[in-house]
Amino acid sequence: MKVLLDASAIMAVILNEPSRSTVIALTENATILSPEVISFEIGNALVNLFKKRKITEEELLAAYRNYTAIPIESIKVDIEKALKIACKYKIYAYDAFYLETAIRLKLPLITFDGSMKKVGLDLKIKIAGK
Repeated sequence: MKVLLDASAIMAVILNEPSRSTVIALTENATILSPEVISFEIGNALVNLFKKRKITEEELLAAYRNYTAIPIESIKVDIEKALKIACKYKIYAYDAFYLETAIRLKLPLITFDGSMKKVGLDLKIKIAGK
Protein backbone atom coordinates (compact mmCIF):
# COMPACT_ATOMS: atom_id res chain seq x y z
CA MET A 1 0.00 0.00 0.00
CA LYS A 2 1.16 3.54 -0.77
CA VAL A 3 0.12 6.67 1.13
CA LEU A 4 0.79 10.35 0.59
CA LEU A 5 1.79 12.40 3.63
CA ASP A 6 1.58 16.16 3.85
CA ALA A 7 3.72 18.37 6.05
CA SER A 8 1.13 18.49 8.86
CA ALA A 9 1.28 14.71 9.23
CA ILE A 10 5.07 14.63 9.11
CA MET A 11 5.34 17.49 11.61
CA ALA A 12 3.06 15.55 13.98
CA VAL A 13 5.50 12.66 13.88
CA ILE A 14 8.77 14.55 14.14
CA LEU A 15 7.54 16.86 16.90
CA ASN A 16 5.94 14.02 18.85
CA GLU A 17 2.48 15.63 18.76
CA PRO A 18 -0.60 13.72 20.02
CA SER A 19 -1.64 12.79 16.46
CA ARG A 20 1.74 11.10 15.93
CA SER A 21 0.31 7.68 16.80
CA THR A 22 -2.45 8.13 14.21
CA VAL A 23 0.12 8.80 11.47
CA ILE A 24 2.23 5.84 12.53
CA ALA A 25 -0.81 3.53 12.55
CA LEU A 26 -1.93 4.76 9.12
CA THR A 27 1.52 4.28 7.59
CA GLU A 28 2.44 0.95 9.14
CA ASN A 29 3.65 -1.39 6.38
CA ALA A 30 3.01 1.32 3.79
CA THR A 31 5.26 3.04 1.28
CA ILE A 32 5.29 6.72 2.23
CA LEU A 33 5.29 9.26 -0.58
CA SER A 34 5.34 13.04 -0.60
CA PRO A 35 5.85 15.76 -3.23
CA GLU A 36 9.44 16.68 -3.97
CA VAL A 37 9.07 19.99 -2.08
CA ILE A 38 8.51 18.32 1.28
CA SER A 39 12.03 18.91 2.65
CA PHE A 40 11.72 22.63 1.99
CA GLU A 41 8.29 22.82 3.58
CA ILE A 42 9.42 20.90 6.67
CA GLY A 43 12.52 23.09 7.02
CA ASN A 44 10.42 26.24 6.70
CA ALA A 45 7.84 25.02 9.24
CA LEU A 46 10.56 24.19 11.75
CA VAL A 47 12.23 27.59 11.34
CA ASN A 48 8.84 29.29 11.79
CA LEU A 49 8.38 27.45 15.09
CA PHE A 50 11.88 28.52 16.14
CA LYS A 51 11.20 32.16 15.20
CA LYS A 52 8.01 32.07 17.29
CA ARG A 53 10.10 30.66 20.17
CA LYS A 54 8.03 27.47 20.29
CA ILE A 55 11.11 25.29 19.83
CA THR A 56 14.82 25.78 20.43
CA GLU A 57 17.50 25.43 17.79
CA GLU A 58 18.44 22.07 19.31
CA GLU A 59 14.82 20.89 19.10
CA LEU A 60 14.62 22.14 15.52
CA LEU A 61 17.71 20.16 14.53
CA ALA A 62 16.52 17.05 16.39
CA ALA A 63 13.14 17.25 14.64
CA TYR A 64 14.85 17.63 11.27
CA ARG A 65 17.01 14.56 11.99
CA ASN A 66 13.81 12.67 12.88
CA TYR A 67 12.37 13.78 9.53
CA THR A 68 15.39 12.54 7.57
CA ALA A 69 15.02 9.12 9.24
CA ILE A 70 11.55 8.64 7.73
CA PRO A 71 11.72 6.63 4.49
CA ILE A 72 9.83 8.98 2.18
CA GLU A 73 9.73 8.52 -1.58
CA SER A 74 9.89 11.92 -3.25
CA ILE A 75 7.38 12.42 -6.07
CA LYS A 76 7.62 14.95 -8.90
CA VAL A 77 4.67 17.34 -9.03
CA ASP A 78 2.82 18.40 -12.16
CA ILE A 79 3.16 22.07 -11.25
CA GLU A 80 0.80 23.37 -13.94
CA LYS A 81 -2.03 21.08 -12.80
CA ALA A 82 -1.30 21.96 -9.17
CA LEU A 83 -1.45 25.68 -9.94
CA LYS A 84 -4.83 25.21 -11.60
CA ILE A 85 -6.08 23.51 -8.42
CA ALA A 86 -4.61 26.35 -6.32
CA CYS A 87 -6.37 28.97 -8.44
CA LYS A 88 -9.69 27.14 -8.55
CA TYR A 89 -9.84 26.69 -4.76
CA LYS A 90 -7.82 29.79 -3.80
CA ILE A 91 -5.36 27.72 -1.73
CA TYR A 92 -1.59 27.77 -1.31
CA ALA A 93 0.45 26.20 -4.09
CA TYR A 94 2.11 23.90 -1.53
CA ASP A 95 -1.29 22.46 -0.59
CA ALA A 96 -2.17 22.01 -4.24
CA PHE A 97 1.07 20.06 -4.78
CA TYR A 98 -0.19 17.35 -2.40
CA LEU A 99 -3.66 17.36 -3.90
CA GLU A 100 -2.37 17.11 -7.47
CA THR A 101 -0.11 14.22 -6.53
CA ALA A 102 -2.90 12.39 -4.71
CA ILE A 103 -5.24 12.75 -7.69
CA ARG A 104 -2.68 11.75 -10.32
CA LEU A 105 -1.36 8.72 -8.41
CA LYS A 106 -4.76 7.81 -6.90
CA LEU A 107 -3.31 7.82 -3.39
CA PRO A 108 -4.93 8.39 -0.01
CA LEU A 109 -3.71 11.60 1.61
CA ILE A 110 -2.86 11.81 5.29
CA THR A 111 -3.31 15.38 6.50
CA PHE A 112 -4.40 17.30 9.58
CA ASP A 113 -4.91 20.51 7.58
CA GLY A 114 -8.62 21.35 7.65
CA SER A 115 -8.75 23.38 4.44
CA MET A 116 -6.73 20.79 2.52
CA LYS A 117 -9.10 18.08 3.75
CA LYS A 118 -12.11 20.07 2.55
CA VAL A 119 -10.65 20.64 -0.92
CA GLY A 120 -9.37 17.06 -1.08
CA LEU A 121 -12.81 15.67 -0.34
CA ASP A 122 -14.29 17.93 -3.02
CA LEU A 123 -11.70 16.48 -5.44
CA LYS A 124 -12.75 12.94 -4.40
CA ILE A 125 -9.42 12.18 -2.70
CA LYS A 126 -9.48 9.63 0.11
CA ILE A 127 -8.41 11.58 3.20
CA ALA A 128 -7.01 10.05 6.36
CA GLY A 129 -6.21 11.84 9.62
CA LYS A 130 -8.26 13.86 12.09
